Amino acid sequence: MARTGTKDSRGPRYVALQVLCAVDVEGAYVQIALDNQFKRSSLVRRDRGFATELVYGTLRRRLTLDWILARFSRRPLEAMPATLRNNLRMALYQLVFLNSIPPAIVCNEAVELAKKVGHRGTVSFVNGVLRAILRNPDRMDYVKAAECMATAESISLLHSHPLWLVNTWIQELGTDETKRLCASNNQVPSTFFRANTLKISRDELIEELTSAGLNVGPGRLAPEAVKVEAPSGISRLASFEAGDFAVQDEAAMLVAHALAPAPRGIVYDLCAGLGGKTLHLAALMENNGQVLAFDIHGGKLQALGKMADRLGVKNVRRVEADATRLPREYLGKADGVLLDAPCSGWGVIGRKPDIRWRMRPEHSEGLVMLQRQLLETAYACLLSGGRLVYSTCTIHRKENQENVEWLLDKYSDLELLMARAQLPYSAWDYLEEDGPMLQLLPHRHGTDGFFIAVLEKS
Repeated sequence: MARTGTKDSRGPRYVALQVLCAVDVEGAYVQIALDNQFKRSSLVRRDRGFATELVYGTLRRRLTLDWILARFSRRPLEAMPATLRNNLRMALYQLVFLNSIPPAIVCNEAVELAKKVGHRGTVSFVNGVLRAILRNPDRMDYVKAAECMATAESISLLHSHPLWLVNTWIQELGTDETKRLCASNNQVPSTFFRANTLKISRDELIEELTSAGLNVGPGRLAPEAVKVEAPSGISRLASFEAGDFAVQDEAAMLVAHALAPAPRGIVYDLCAGLGGKTLHLAALMENNGQVLAFDIHGGKLQALGKMADRLGVKNVRRVEADATRLPREYLGKADGVLLDAPCSGWGVIGRKPDIRWRMRPEHSEGLVMLQRQLLETAYACLLSGGRLVYSTCTIHRKENQENVEWLLDKYSDLELLMARAQLPYSAWDYLEEDGPMLQLLPHRHGTDGFFIAVLEKS
């Protein structure tokens, strides 16, 4: 996709470079950084799409790109200024993975970008490295190089994942599963809308969206799920403004179904965040009963309130609180508790490629401690006979299965239920019955990598 018709003199490559540097140096979240750059620019729609492709593609393939660059540059990448390092990465991504752009244009654009953000020395350096790569294609053949490597190193290079993460998954999932998972993480993930059943059925929403020119169809796992091909301008759709749907991955929709809230019950969402699962619970309860949405961040709860208004949700009460230290007034009163815990996010790497470069293996220790504190709170909030759903968007035994096993050892009156059996029948044909806990995987199920466990207090 070559740049055409831009109204912004900085161009899509300049915008993409600013985002890549923000992620690289400041630890910015990629989508937030991209949105901020778009607000400052006047790029037309096609150029925004190109900038997005450059950012996400470069981040997904960063390890592979760095391996190639190291073979052509005597100067270590970590010693380069961030603008130089990421300009080279972005140009190399176009040369290796975007075959529609002529190499001469890629090199010329990278040199022009270097003039804007660097000095004469960096301009000649960029030109020299890229020309050397074009003259010596055999030296950048990472596929051939991977054939001579050990299994984990080969997967890491081919699919651009940190070696420590590949080793972790090989231990937990096996080699073949890890290969497929890493390959899947480099594909653009599917987009799903959740039909807001307070206002519309899934079939009616599909009809509306089709009339609006979108290519849509029913999801496989959740009865409200609509799969959308190449969506754009979502917030401008009339059905969005009317509150007919929310954007939510299909795996995330299964979490609320697993809790199976009674219409007149009291349900807690202990880490509500922006409220996707909170508002799904409210819809399943048909705006009856009460959903208490707890979160430590008031800004997220404000956003939740705005989305509740758009969707016509009336039975949610927002509570700004630290769920590890809830006041006694909330304990022992919930028919159901959803704990969608903060986690490493390894299950959404395909959607958020910056996660693979932000996380470190030692981070999981602190996360497990927090998750167990939250699980203790969740247990304390339950009525006798109440149900607890523990979910994460990660693929990691320490944060998932081992936490549930720890909780069962700690509280003898908790019973682990078969998670698959709590879900809609539509999901049964596509989910393997592999023990009581459920781990969805992107390459198997076409969803984010979600973990779900269902427990009941007897």
